[in-house]
Amino acid sequence: MANHDEDSVKLALLAHDLRTPLAAMRLTAELIGTGPLNGTQKEQLSILIRSIDALTQMTGELVTAAEPGSHGELASARIADVVTEIADLFKVAAEAKNLTLTVRIDEGAGEAVTFSGGTLRRVITTLLDNAVKYTAEGGVTVEVRASGGDADETPGQAEPSSILISVADSGPGIEPEEGARLFRPFVRGRHGRETAPGTGLGLWGTAQFVRDMNGRLTLERSETGGSRFNVEIPLLAGVDGPMQLEAQPTGTAASTAGAAPAGPLSAHVLIVDDNETNCRLLAALLESFGISSEAARSGEQAVDLVQKTDFGAALLDLHMPGMSGVETAVALRALRPDLPLIAVTAALESVGDKRLREAGFRDVLTKPLSPAALFEAMKQASGRSAG
Repeated sequence: MANHDEDSVKLALLAHDLRTPLAAMRLTAELIGTGPLNGTQKEQLSILIRSIDALTQMTGELVTAAEPGSHGELASARIADVVTEIADLFKVAAEAKNLTLTVRIDEGAGEAVTFSGGTLRRVITTLLDNAVKYTAEGGVTVEVRASGGDADETPGQAEPSSILISVADSGPGIEPEEGARLFRPFVRGRHGRETAPGTGLGLWGTAQFVRDMNGRLTLERSETGGSRFNVEIPLLAGVDGPMQLEAQPTGTAASTAGAAPAGPLSAHVLIVDDNETNCRLLAALLESFGISSEAARSGEQAVDLVQKTDFGAALLDLHMPGMSGVETAVALRALRPDLPLIAVTAALESVGDKRLREAGFRDVLTKPLSPAALFEAMKQASGRSAG
């Protein structure tokens, strides 16, 4: 048991460390989006950003799962949104092989919710990856529909008991004797072994994830001659029914990729971060707002610069060797009580809001950094109204 816990902590630490390069990738993509792009480039950039966001979410789930007393995912996610977002990520790969990629979502399944959004993303990702990888011509179809109860006979008239997600392809298909073994670890189908490298863990892991959601994963022959994987997820009863979920804003990454916040602003800002890439990306983003900046690579250097220069605000990474961001904030506040301090972190949960307020921070920005959130924080720091 101890070894298992130790492995979980190591995996969580790796996931935590991945947040910094992921944040840098997303911020770089956002900066690219502020320049002139044609329609195709905007769509491709949107896919890139959503891919980064998916990875960021996965790393966050790994960190959370390793925390003592963690009970897994609690946030709800609309199943149709999860499926659509993952399918969008595979559009480029499908188009590169001249394959069609079709998503069909029945009206009765449009509002269905899962509390295992991250797990479902991994399931759909694996199934779509295999479908596109092993299909040479034709296409891939993803369907989401309500199932169970009387929903199959009278759609829209009865409350379904489950949601059925099908991923079908026009590939070579899988022989029944192979299908019986395919969900075991390190087992691959004949066509997979002959055409592409792999570990044989994808479908085994997918079966484990589906079981974690109390669902069922089955394989059958599709109408197009290829394979059809079916994932059936039970709907959980809730206060207002599991099919009810208020509309949530979607496509945030896509909407921000091509639009820079209104500006310009005028200020000179101190960036405090031991990571050179983070400093350069923040400086570039601030410059796009009309804000100049200087960078300090440590808390000690930040204290020295504030004694010499009149900064309009300071952006501080919380996790630095030597003086931490919180310790640096306390020292800067002693020198300049009026200096607006803004925390920038990928691990807010390890610090806590109360401690940040006590250190003098007036705002917190989380990685991956949102340009709109940074712009708003700069407006507040400079005393400009949000109107």
